[in-house]
Amino acid sequence: MIVQISACLIELLILFDLDGTLTRTQKGYVPFNEAIRETFGVVGDIRSVIPDGNTDPQIVREIFAKANVEKEIDDGQWEQFAKNLRRSYSRALRGATTTVRALPGAPELLSLLSEKAELSQGVVTGNFEVTAQIKLEAAGLHSYLCRGAYASDSAHRPDLPRIAKERWEQSTGKSLRAEQCVIVGDTPKDLDAARQNHMKCILVGTGRYPWEELQYWKPDACLPDLTDTLEIVRTLSNL
Repeated sequence: MIVQISACLIELLILFDLDGTLTRTQKGYVPFNEAIRETFGVVGDIRSVIPDGNTDPQIVREIFAKANVEKEIDDGQWEQFAKNLRRSYSRALRGATTTVRALPGAPELLSLLSEKAELSQGVVTGNFEVTAQIKLEAAGLHSYLCRGAYASDSAHRPDLPRIAKERWEQSTGKSLRAEQCVIVGDTPKDLDAARQNHMKCILVGTGRYPWEELQYWKPDACLPDLTDTLEIVRTLSNL
């Protein structure tokens, strides 16, 4: 199949969310809860909160608040938590306790878009960078995506699109206008982060929020999933 990609795509930086957009993790609570216990010495359960759209530090703080645990966490502890999380995820994936898979259509879409040398794809995710890398490798998607922005860059999600854009500009020596960047995510928080940075946003109904509900928030485009590669290409062309 030959697919023509419009020239208007040439100067786009597409920044994908990870969990619920490109990948699905089964039993991710196992390594996450283990890392909390190993790092902070307390029992916490990610299943007690709604993590979608939040960064890992925000999730941990919400878990502690839900459990009435008062804890000041410094930068060194966050770094240790990221290391423990990487180790826990690696162990859980090796033992098949936890699995990470690409969502339907994600590999085909990333492969197609990567054929355009002028078009760049990166990640904007609430995961720490080390964990994001593990998930992308487990899902077989890491080769398609350049370095983006992560919770290890900032716990405040609206900071991440700007960081990803600046990182891309520094690595390429080029510059982009904010409206040439497109956030692809599955939650209203992805849209909020895009809007705060004056970027475009496509929401997909592959996470907690169904497509019909996401339409209420009025993103630039809204799709049920990533399976219709041609429709996504057309959508990007028309933003």
